[in-house]
Amino acid sequence: MKNIILENDNIIALTELNKHFPQMIDLIVIDPPYNTNIEHIGYRDSNFKDGWISFIEPRLKLGYTLLSKVGVMFIHIDENELINLTNLCYEIFGINNVNILVWKKVNNHFDQNRIHKSVNNIKSTHEYILLCYRNKKNTKLTEMKQPIYENNNWIEILTPMESILDNLGTTSSAKDEINELLGSREAFSTPKPMRLIKEMVRVSTHKYSIILDFFAGSGTTGHAVLDLNKEDGGKRKFILVTNNESDICRKVTVPRISKAIEINGYNAEFKVSAESSIDNLLLD
Repeated sequence: MKNIILENDNIIALTELNKHFPQMIDLIVIDPPYNTNIEHIGYRDSNFKDGWISFIEPRLKLGYTLLSKVGVMFIHIDENELINLTNLCYEIFGINNVNILVWKKVNNHFDQNRIHKSVNNIKSTHEYILLCYRNKKNTKLTEMKQPIYENNNWIEILTPMESILDNLGTTSSAKDEINELLGSREAFSTPKPMRLIKEMVRVSTHKYSIILDFFAGSGTTGHAVLDLNKEDGGKRKFILVTNNESDICRKVTVPRISKAIEINGYNAEFKVSAESSIDNLLLD
């Protein structure tokens, strides 16, 4: 199969993917709406008329059935829905199959272009990532490459993934990446840094894994997969799912992946479809 970008409602896409990839996905990375009224992604608070959990629950359950026996899911979230999401993941994955990680989204080494907002009592410098295992007991994550700043130089050390993730890019540096690829830091307002996602891919996949992101947004997950493949000679494939609100797929996701391939010389191709059925996409 080739890499795939699906422009569709992710409930429809996940249902279709379950026909073709049941228990075949080694990694799912998602950055769902945080229930903070971010309009550009098409999931405003008004869409959560039955509650945010009612919105996310069926999507997580469909994603769970796609995970391989050693598959994992990384879910980005902030404090607004952390408790609700954690309890839901305990229900779906089992309480022993869920870890809570902290990502430091602010770092002076990377935040050259950060727009500083006024602080109301406490400065928010982190977000959360839930790491959910299909079966933690039978799953062993490999080591990540941790950047550390030592003697005025950046070096990388191999280390197990830790519960606090730092020096892997920030919200500001992620916008710098978008600017480099699409010519504007505002092309997508809530990207995640490619390096952060790349280390998630590194620790949880092998060279022939399939990686899924069903809230693909700007396409960072696809970019991370391609970058790791170039580094280690992998043949991993990505499946990205994003909706058509504000033409995100055609104006952001697809151009970002195309530009990343062009600039970085990735040996990769991808297909794009807005059709409900993906049968034709799987024909190489």
